[in-house]
Amino acid sequence: MIKNIKKSGKKIIMPRIGLLTCNSGASNTGSLTGIAAIEIIKEFDDVGILSLPSLANNVSRQVMVTKDIQYIVVVDGCKNSCAKKVLEKLGLEYDTYLNIEKDIGIRKIGPFSTLEYSQEEVEKVKNEINKLIEEVGKNEKTQS
Repeated sequence: MIKNIKKSGKKIIMPRIGLLTCNSGASNTGSLTGIAAIEIIKEFDDVGILSLPSLANNVSRQVMVTKDIQYIVVVDGCKNSCAKKVLEKLGLEYDTYLNIEKDIGIRKIGPFSTLEYSQEEVEKVKNEINKLIEEVGKNEKTQS
């Protein structure tokens, strides 16, 4: 169910799919998750980015928004699985998960490797997220 939220006189449409990404600019894989997510939302009208820092701090408004999202796709950059762990601590469920280090083999270089990624890696991460979004869409059609 799509909900409308009124903010500062503007009507904002609640996305059907929420992306929760690590988005840590401290490493190459964290940068990749955030960059890919931003590119994804430019392509899909029904996908939005959830705030990991707000959820990590249990900000009630963001927790409620997350609960209202129909489907949640979690994307982590490395074995630490920070985004997934934040949802689990809050008792929130997600529909699908991608860890770019484990699942597609992009190695985390480590701290301060923010810009150590290629456009090819961005495309690889975007393609994998696109597959997850398509999978969620297919599941929705089979449940109808």
